[in-house]
Amino acid sequence: MTEPFVLQPYSGARWVVHPPRDPYGDGYVFTIATALHEEGMTASTVAKIDGRYADLATTLPAFVQRLAADWCGWNGTRTWTSMERELAIDARHDGRGYVSLGVTLRAPGLDLEDTAWSARAVFVLEAGEEMTRFAADLTHLLRT
Repeated sequence: MTEPFVLQPYSGARWVVHPPRDPYGDGYVFTIATALHEEGMTASTVAKIDGRYADLATTLPAFVQRLAADWCGWNGTRTWTSMERELAIDARHDGRGYVSLGVTLRAPGLDLEDTAWSARAVFVLEAGEEMTRFAADLTHLLRT
């Protein structure tokens, strides 16, 4: 069994992502259990993500790899969202060498009325080596 990925920079917040599972056995949809921990708050959910047959450009690994590759910066906010919005990630580059990575978890299942609980933590990563290591480690977990 593969160990979970843990993002825990100096801020004290922690994001845990467990290895993907193939609930239908067909490789099209994976689920990942994920949790946020910060200052007395713990939130967890199970997110549906693209499986091995997805267009690689739209996957979470591709998203974080693009963030790492663009270490010099970008304008605005970049976002990625799981199939049913249980996991959402937004990223902003400050133009000075740091990326603010917002991780939002929501209750599992489709929430058409947008009334489910949500929890959010923001992680600040150095845009070069730290972001590259983050992208490589998360990609390795999700593609195993």
